[in-house]
Amino acid sequence: MPVIAHNTDAGGARPIRVLHLVSTFAVKTDTKWLLQLLRRQDRARFETAIACFYEGGPMRERFERIGVRTFNLNVPVTIDPRGITRAAALINKWQPSIVHTHLLRADLLGGLAARLMKIDALVSNAYAIGAFRRAKKRLLDSSLDACCARLPAQVIAVSNAVKTDCVERLGIPTERVHVIHTGIEPVSPHDYDEKAAQFRARCNAHPEIPLIVTVARLSYEKGINTLLDAAAQLDRRGVDFRLALVGDGPLRAELEEHAYELGIAGKVYFCGFTGDVWPALTAADVCCIPSESEGFPNVMLEAMSAGKAIVATRAGGMTDALEQQSNAMLANVGDVDGLATALERLATDRELAFRLGTAARSTLLRRFHVRDVAMRYESLYDDLLAKGRAVHAGAIVGT
Repeated sequence: MPVIAHNTDAGGARPIRVLHLVSTFAVKTDTKWLLQLLRRQDRARFETAIACFYEGGPMRERFERIGVRTFNLNVPVTIDPRGITRAAALINKWQPSIVHTHLLRADLLGGLAARLMKIDALVSNAYAIGAFRRAKKRLLDSSLDACCARLPAQVIAVSNAVKTDCVERLGIPTERVHVIHTGIEPVSPHDYDEKAAQFRARCNAHPEIPLIVTVARLSYEKGINTLLDAAAQLDRRGVDFRLALVGDGPLRAELEEHAYELGIAGKVYFCGFTGDVWPALTAADVCCIPSESEGFPNVMLEAMSAGKAIVATRAGGMTDALEQQSNAMLANVGDVDGLATALERLATDRELAFRLGTAARSTLLRRFHVRDVAMRYESLYDDLLAKGRAVHAGAIVGT
């Protein structure tokens, strides 16, 4: 039986219900973004709940703290019919007007459940590109992607590069894919000065020594090997620096060995994972994003918010926000020489670094404030429900 939309325009009716489905409540791309988004969503018009498929995680408490209801469907296997039936039961019980899925497990199981329950307003977020959409590879990935591409009524691509991937690789009609960049709640660049000083001391970065900071999972798509090679070039050019790698991942041991082989282990600090990146970013003289592939990275927005000079590759959606020598320095993917030259320039020219960092923050405030992004999501929801009502009205007239 179709779910009836709860529209606030209909004379005091209850808010429109939106159910978000995620794989887990771990700290990751989709949950970090949702926390930002839902803080800014119009609570008078939209009532939101979030369900995960397994494990729970620390983000659950953060969602509940801002008044969002949460559920755990307890389905640990990726392809498990119980995921569909339990999601369908939740949809039937909670009666959302819109189901919004995030990443493979939710796109597949949640999308099938929503279609089973005849939810027309089904939305999916696409965060990444092609072969880099997930760390774990499966033989069935292409088939799963093809299935997921057919389920949602609308897809939100976080960058133009991600939209191109959705259209060209997955065959989703272009009119069904909307580019809505993620956003961020800006922080004051000086909110973390004390902790930043402690971070610099931890990295043995005295005020006259440039500190380069990279915040990333230590996995193959993040380009950390290229960054280490570029750092070795800086060292050979006589540039004194410290490099802080904030994050953890499967390549940590390999990267530590690579830094040792390059002779720069004494200047590279593997800082591990942290739930609070702001002290590290505030401490940075330069923020480097050397990725091989990106959708629209949150750390880029965080660095822009902190007013930091950014060196990045022209990977994926980063060029939607960053422009060469306007608000950042850019290098081609895998270009060690180009990355080293850009890092050297910003590490040795504090005036240029300040100008680019200021311009980056200005770009963020003008284009990627989460307040404005939340309004774009709400407009998409409104349009989707309006189309559904129009189709429903047409069906009744034609009966």
